[in-house]
Amino acid sequence: MSETSKKVPANSQNNENYHLGHLFRDCMLKDPDAICQIDAATGEEETRRSVLTRATTLAKCLRTLGLKPGDVLALGGDNHLDLHMPFYSALMNGYPISGVDPFFKFDEIKQLFKQIEPKSAFCQQSSYQDYRRAVEELGLDTRIVTFDGSGNTMTKLIQQYHDSDQSIDDFQVADFDTDKVFAFVVATSGSTGYPKVAAIKHHPIIKVIKMYEAVHTSKTLKPALNLSAIQWVSAYFNAICMPAQNQIKVQTSAPATAEHVIDIINKYRPIVLMSTPSILHRILQYEKPCDLTCFDTIVLGGACVQKDLLVDLKAALRPDAVVTEAYGQTECTGPVLRPAPEGPLGNCGVETPHNKVKLVDPVTGETITEPNVPGELWTKGPRFTEYYKNPEETAKAITPDGWYKTGDLLRRDENGFFFFVERLKMLVKFRSYHVVPMELEEVIQKHDGVLEACVTSLEHPVDGEWPVAVVVRKPGATVTAQEIQDLVASKLSEHKQLRGGVVFVDELPMTSNGKVAKAKVKQLAREAQQI
Repeated sequence: MSETSKKVPANSQNNENYHLGHLFRDCMLKDPDAICQIDAATGEEETRRSVLTRATTLAKCLRTLGLKPGDVLALGGDNHLDLHMPFYSALMNGYPISGVDPFFKFDEIKQLFKQIEPKSAFCQQSSYQDYRRAVEELGLDTRIVTFDGSGNTMTKLIQQYHDSDQSIDDFQVADFDTDKVFAFVVATSGSTGYPKVAAIKHHPIIKVIKMYEAVHTSKTLKPALNLSAIQWVSAYFNAICMPAQNQIKVQTSAPATAEHVIDIINKYRPIVLMSTPSILHRILQYEKPCDLTCFDTIVLGGACVQKDLLVDLKAALRPDAVVTEAYGQTECTGPVLRPAPEGPLGNCGVETPHNKVKLVDPVTGETITEPNVPGELWTKGPRFTEYYKNPEETAKAITPDGWYKTGDLLRRDENGFFFFVERLKMLVKFRSYHVVPMELEEVIQKHDGVLEACVTSLEHPVDGEWPVAVVVRKPGATVTAQEIQDLVASKLSEHKQLRGGVVFVDELPMTSNGKVAKAKVKQLAREAQQI
């Protein structure tokens, strides 16, 4: 420990080991009687004082169990009022947090646990057997705790290990080396296949939170809507940023259907929402009206944003409200580009002083300087440290001189505004062409009979890949595959045609965060081809 850290109290922001556990406690103590969180499904609400008391009590119990800084805590479950208690406890104790998709089944849980080797895991009772089986087959020493049910519940854990003679006022947030103990170990994939796990330190997260605080902190307590499932990096930030910005975290333990989300918005009137485009698309298409004039800001991310959605959203919001497409990645601990609503429709931002960026030709490796030429975005700024215990993947992603290769194809116009094109892995490689799925999707969704569409690819022995559209019809619509193929043929060039055909489904498979699960879409297309 340096001389400076010896002289500065551990909970001081000037201490080099000040971490997210200190920041959380500071936020809760600022206005302890303020409402911290609401479960819109039940109407339950909880103050910051109650949240801090419960999280501290759990943190003390976990210490009693022998957990120490650096021990990974896996966390899965619905967005109820108990969900973030282990989260906040882990921050104060120095346990790296790994969110687990509540939709995960046994094989997926086992794959993740194999990488992160958690010492403790919290989940719903419905997932307990899968968690236990994964732990047993991997030979892990993991304490599994459920939020509900009658077995190894969080309530029983606290009853068994809580020392009522110790006051939470005497509790000391753990002091540890923040350069060695990660804050988060986040699974980065959910739409395309097995995850890699990005290990992120405390200081980059604190830096981003402080940036948000400086710009977005409310003068009076305001509700903000958290629809992010626990495994997404936006959920990690919402859990900390919302109270830090003087916002009430409004979430729901019920499935976030379009109707339910509309009811939440109409009742609680949140001012901020970070969402995937598909959720907003379903809200705008739903028969029940949704009054979006409460929002000051809607941030769209996690998937391609079509221009028609931006136009419809702007029409539904107040004239002074802002809707932006935010470009960021889990690995980059948040936004890479500054959202630029003043720019052309569909842009995802401009370069910021905090992140250096450049576009690189994925074939030649040369830097692209010409406007409107797509290239892979490389960035150098706040980011993850490594893919957890995976030096091979880390070396592929980070260059020796510190550039992170995002795997995303973007273009930059002559005025410096960036536009997302596609994930490199999602491009359809037809003969010598690269076909961008979103370009076809935008055409298909203009058909009056189409509710949603996702374009993927099928392997072809001669051409490489053929584009195929997986389509959801609007209720009562009778649009045919030939109509959709003819529409694409009339709008796009020869190499962009739907040679793989059209597959109709009742609904597109989604991740728990409302993103289209593209690996499952591709599987649907393959299965339809075999029929």
